Amino acid sequence: MNSEQNRRSTANELFDRAACYDLGINWSARLKREIPVLTDVLGPPAAGGLLDAGCGTGHQICALAQNGYRAVGADLSEEMIGIARRAAMNLGVSAEFHVTPYATLHHTVGGGFDGLFCLGNALAAAGSADAVRDAIGQFASCLRSGGRLFIQIVNFPLMRRDNPCVRGPRVARVGDVEYVSMRHFVFGDEQVEITNITLWKDSGWKHRAHTGTLYPATVDQLHDWCEASELRVDDVWGGYDRAPFDPQRSTDLLISATKA
Repeated sequence: MNSEQNRRSTANELFDRAACYDLGINWSARLKREIPVLTDVLGPPAAGGLLDAGCGTGHQICALAQNGYRAVGADLSEEMIGIARRAAMNLGVSAEFHVTPYATLHHTVGGGFDGLFCLGNALAAAGSADAVRDAIGQFASCLRSGGRLFIQIVNFPLMRRDNPCVRGPRVARVGDVEYVSMRHFVFGDEQVEITNITLWKDSGWKHRAHTGTLYPATVDQLHDWCEASELRVDDVWGGYDRAPFDPQRSTDLLISATKA
């Protein structure tokens, strides 16, 4: 296989991986849960706009653009951004997308945003304590004074008790093909290995699996790193119902903060 064929093969594999990501999520239910909280916490549409750091395939950004926001998405994955751009085009909404890691987020998208959000373990995907701390610093740089930050990750200490730790399965149907997705978490001392697995039957059984690394940030760490970046923590919730965070019971960890 020559270099061009190898490049195309790799791109196709990564695109399939990005497409499989969407199959493992009930987007209708998720947007119904997330968008009302985002619009309430981050405020009404204004000139500065909203930035989704780790936007994946762009569902939240497209939904916010439909609600009148200047909407900007950023993600490390070129394949994810490609799907997001096509989704915005198909919906007829105006949204801006950038391919960038957290380390160059402010350099790439600039500052002055009214709000920034990072959902679905996208922050944990930075992979290490230093990377998560630095990402929060980048988030602060992208916000105007008084701008709002909203972060959601899972409650990792609670998940650590499960052995094995598996989430799913979730079933999605595309045409005549049914896809089954699940996620397997393996906890180490400092990191979490996550494997996303998708199975489907189309002229025989097929599967796609991808393994990545998450950093299991705690509520105390996120609080301290926000404060160090001059982000005043306003609320700490255990879910989108805005119940107070309970480290022993909450499945999620949500933090909202304001830039000084």
